[in-house]
Amino acid sequence: MKITAKDATVLINGYKLSTFTTAYEAVAGVDPVEITGFGDGSHNFTPGQNISSMALDMLWSSTAGDVHTALGALTSGQVTIIPEVYALGCPSFSMPFMQENYNPGGDPSSAIKVGSIKFDALGNDAKLFFGVILQQGSITDTLTGASVLDPSNAAQTAACGAVLHIWTAAAADTYVVKVQHSANDSTWADLITFTADGSTITSERQVVASGTINKYRRVLATRTGSAGNTFGFSVHFFIK
Repeated sequence: MKITAKDATVLINGYKLSTFTTAYEAVAGVDPVEITGFGDGSHNFTPGQNISSMALDMLWSSTAGDVHTALGALTSGQVTIIPEVYALGCPSFSMPFMQENYNPGGDPSSAIKVGSIKFDALGNDAKLFFGVILQQGSITDTLTGASVLDPSNAAQTAACGAVLHIWTAAAADTYVVKVQHSANDSTWADLITFTADGSTITSERQVVASGTINKYRRVLATRTGSAGNTFGFSVHFFIK
């Protein structure tokens, strides 16, 4: 089945910039190291270091909270893309990044653009991580999310992580956002707890050392306060 890219979601450091993005490309690979020896009948290679990057073609916007706010300072952080229309558990990919460039330009007959912005993987653990979205939406009170079953229908023994994007900050309330896991979709335990409390637009990445990851996962967002402010956020979960 072919799927249109028009419903993609682009999240950069908590800013939702989908409507300003006209194209994207994500690169995940390895640097091949040649190990051809004397007498080999062909060239032989082994995987080297990871190579990961993203390139996003973007339009200019100077409105507060849009493209210039998010990217004009040549920032670093987290970029996450949901390539198709959002549904709980749908595929997503994310990467800790260093932004290479920011090139505003235009002409009288077209929209102002900032060109193709290149994002390179940043950090010792930096690469493109493919996973699923456990939450994307706005709430005004504590949320116990629906569970997402691992595609293998089994627990995993591995390291894992999650990326939180807060794109609508609560004015007075605060939230504790967690990823939980369960073996039976009934008894739940905390797996990842974010420190960002929902009070500012931001992103955060947490990684957990290797261990048992039960086959059901969900998001729990617990509100403190009674104002009922809107809190908009996304959570991307991945297994390393």
